[in-house]
Amino acid sequence: MFGSGLAKGLGITMRRLLAGPVTELYPYDHKVLTPASRTFLAMYVNEEGGPACKACNTCIVGCPDHVLRLEKDPDDNRKPLEFVVNSGRCTFCGLCVENCPYDALHFTPDYERATYDRGTLIYHLVHEGAHTGEGDEPK
Repeated sequence: MFGSGLAKGLGITMRRLLAGPVTELYPYDHKVLTPASRTFLAMYVNEEGGPACKACNTCIVGCPDHVLRLEKDPDDNRKPLEFVVNSGRCTFCGLCVENCPYDALHFTPDYERATYDRGTLIYHLVHEGAHTGEGDEPK
């Protein structure tokens, strides 16, 4: 039938017009993200309060963007001294979290990390990214 495409398009337009606004008032209303969202990489802590990472390099080998850097303790080869993430180059693919055999890494719902300086996009997870608390237990 001639004009059925036009009628269908106008019907969709009218439904969207009458549905109401979908705008979010961001600074005042914070978005609730799904648990599967990948926004900020963090590291769990163990019972002693140290990093849960065992410095096995599995996450570093699996990272396609080469944004992770690990320095091991010279005295204890299974303890990280420094775990650095350059989130400015990260595509948040999640391969580092999936590859970790100790479930030391996870993503947090923290999405307010915008900055004007690239130097502030480098995070030291052994010191800054240790997460404890309710809902942050490893799987």
